[in-house]
Amino acid sequence: MRGLVLLAGVSVLAACTSVTDVHSQQDGHLIVTSRARWNIVSWNRVRNAGIGEAQAYCKKFRKEMHTVEMHTEGLRDVTAQSVVLIFDCI
Repeated sequence: MRGLVLLAGVSVLAACTSVTDVHSQQDGHLIVTSRARWNIVSWNRVRNAGIGEAQAYCKKFRKEMHTVEMHTEGLRDVTAQSVVLIFDCI
């Protein structure tokens, strides 16, 4: 029963954000964007979703994620929040 509650909680948290696929830029860096699906989602959760996607991408190549730049937009409870993460796998 406890496992089912944990699984349900994780599913709800994952549904709060959306994350794009990782893409490469012309300058050689990689980019991923995460967005809140609702205005009540914290910036931290949106940021962590993008960072998690970037780390998982680099881990596939047995490399570490290194943040180059991070841009944020939006205000909790007012406008939708998004985080653009530019990174490298080193």
